Amino acid sequence: MKKEQQIYISIGLGVIVFVFLYFNFLLNPINKDISEKKKKIKETMEQIEQAKRESLLLEEFKVKSQILEVEVKELQEKLPKSKDIPDLIRRLSKNYDKFGIRISNFSPTPVNTTASTEYDEVPYNLNYTANYHSLAHFFTDIGQEKRILAVRDLTINAQAGSDKKTTIGGSFYLIAYMSKGKR
Repeated sequence: MKKEQQIYISIGLGVIVFVFLYFNFLLNPINKDISEKKKKIKETMEQIEQAKRESLLLEEFKVKSQILEVEVKELQEKLPKSKDIPDLIRRLSKNYDKFGIRISNFSPTPVNTTASTEYDEVPYNLNYTANYHSLAHFFTDIGQEKRILAVRDLTINAQAGSDKKTTIGGSFYLIAYMSKGKR
């Protein structure tokens, strides 16, 4: 081999060694670092997407919570925490007059606390005289009240009134409901 060939071979080997060392010791660690950073960026982006989804869920839960709070307030009007007898009498007397019903007895009876774990029943015994259809309209009207009311143990007796509009008389229990707790 000639000297010139030896120089070319040694230069070629030097270039090969340089390229090997460059890729192995300089470029490989940088590529590893780049791939690790890309992996971290991908994980961070996934965490950001998850956080965005959770924030949307949080907003949805806030809206649902506000809706439920409004519903709770409406239900508390329907199922008060106290007997509130004066308001009940005002509402009922307005309806008595509206339908021409005469109440001869309005007497509270003991509160039934065993009906449910969520509410108590406050029964009132009422004696009435009325027209059959007026009584039915009255029951329909109190069923549409804001407060939850029910009628039980209705008795109807034929009765001829002096004004001929009063055809029946009898008694019933009006049940007003209230949530457990304060009486």
